[in-house]
Amino acid sequence: MSNDWPIPEDLSADGRKAAETIRDFFTEKNITNHGGGGKFYSPQQWLDRGELYGLGSLLIITHDGGDHAGAFNLDYEQYALHDQLQTRLRPLGLFVEGCTGWYSAVHPI
Repeated sequence: MSNDWPIPEDLSADGRKAAETIRDFFTEKNITNHGGGGKFYSPQQWLDRGELYGLGSLLIITHDGGDHAGAFNLDYEQYALHDQLQTRLRPLGLFVEGCTGWYSAVHPI
């Protein structure tokens, strides 16, 4: 299992702050990116993949069934974990929006 969360080089300052905060949160909670293709994407990387939605965000996170999915997808019913991540991002003026069951985006409040 891996706790490796590479941060894209081309993120804005707020996008980088979000990625670092989420990575640190996962490390503290011992949440890995095992399964589900967990990865951070910049909006440009997301566009380069041919994706249409989430391009106006600061950061995109994929989580299709990964160990970290419960922090993003409410269908996993890990409400406390989801709320803890949102609470961690709120002082930075950021929040996570679930886009689909397999990816989420970070936006300014």
